[in-house]
Amino acid sequence: MCALPAFFIPAKPPTPVAPSSVTPKLSLRASASILVSHVEFWLLFIPFAIYVGLFNSVSSLLNQVMAPYGYSEEESGIAGAMLIVVGLVAGAITSPIIDRTKAFITAIRIAVPIIALSLFVFIWMPETRPSGGVAGPYVVMALLGAASFSLVPVAVEFLVELTHPVSPEVTSTLAWSGGQVLGGIFIIISGALKDGETGDPPNNMKRALIFSAVIALLAVVPPMCLGLFGRGEKLRLRRVRSDELAARAAAQEDA
Repeated sequence: MCALPAFFIPAKPPTPVAPSSVTPKLSLRASASILVSHVEFWLLFIPFAIYVGLFNSVSSLLNQVMAPYGYSEEESGIAGAMLIVVGLVAGAITSPIIDRTKAFITAIRIAVPIIALSLFVFIWMPETRPSGGVAGPYVVMALLGAASFSLVPVAVEFLVELTHPVSPEVTSTLAWSGGQVLGGIFIIISGALKDGETGDPPNNMKRALIFSAVIALLAVVPPMCLGLFGRGEKLRLRRVRSDELAARAAAQEDA
């Protein structure tokens, strides 16, 4: 039932939102041939898929991570709510600012280390209940949510800018699909790393948290390499540039 309105939604707006929206996009075959050898695409796609996968894994297993240390289902649910709610608020604040300033690289280089460090610190947060109560997990989940939700629109938009005129549907679908696939894989791996009844405490998932943190820290490297080694020119906002050129040409014609 929820999908029925899709039949009545037009394929495109009556007025183009920007000149680039009517620029002919490459075919799927041509897009694939470009993306395979596009270094900047891989430097951004790989960490994006990893962090989406880790976010899905941690949020899905949060109750199992915290329960062995005495946290109730309600407290685990509040930690999950902090992850989502704070993330949504942070994303709503940062998205319009970054969209206006186009500071994609700066946003990525700030958000990525925060995500990795949050997952690293979270290894020990469930253990802090005797001394700190719920404060530690709540604070770390809030930071993780804020950085993750701020990074998502930036990465998706920047992928479009870097690969224009590749269709945005291609890069966004690949990025989200990669994240969902890795999310499932990470959940399975984390489940296999769960300690048994002989663990301290029983059934704890500390090894799974260590696994997530190691993957997150390794994923910091690719986005930090964007623009390095003489490839700064490859970070040009190709779609924005095409819009500017089209607007300039239109102004000259009117003049």
